[in-house]
Amino acid sequence: MRPQRSLLGAVGTMTLVLASSVLASGPAQAASSATSAVSPTVSPAAPSQLVPSGSHVGCDTGNFCAGVWDPTVNQWRVFFLYDCNRYYLSNWHGTGEVVNSQTDNAQATTYGQNGNVIQTFPVSTDTPDVDWEPVWSIRNC
Repeated sequence: MRPQRSLLGAVGTMTLVLASSVLASGPAQAASSATSAVSPTVSPAAPSQLVPSGSHVGCDTGNFCAGVWDPTVNQWRVFFLYDCNRYYLSNWHGTGEVVNSQTDNAQATTYGQNGNVIQTFPVSTDTPDVDWEPVWSIRNC
């Protein structure tokens, strides 16, 4: 079964794009103007934490952590992907950060709509920026 982005997410994206082009005032302000903003989620569910704008993703040992902007609260939402699984993303837009703090050199991989590999992340203390637009799922192990 192929993952599908929600219709509400697509409507939210279009609203954000239109608001962004009209306001040209940055993602936080454009997102706050959108009335149909939806929080990003993963399936299966994983713990997450809100992080204020201007802060970086913090990631405990054993986790692959992925940060994405949550327009409903105007903060970063960081997901802690601990259990080895393929996580399907909904309403992930824009760019964010990742940190791979897993053990045993476990690599994480992002995949596109057709299951194509987009990027792999070795264990590292680096926090590279990630474009979430083409990403439909993450396998953290």
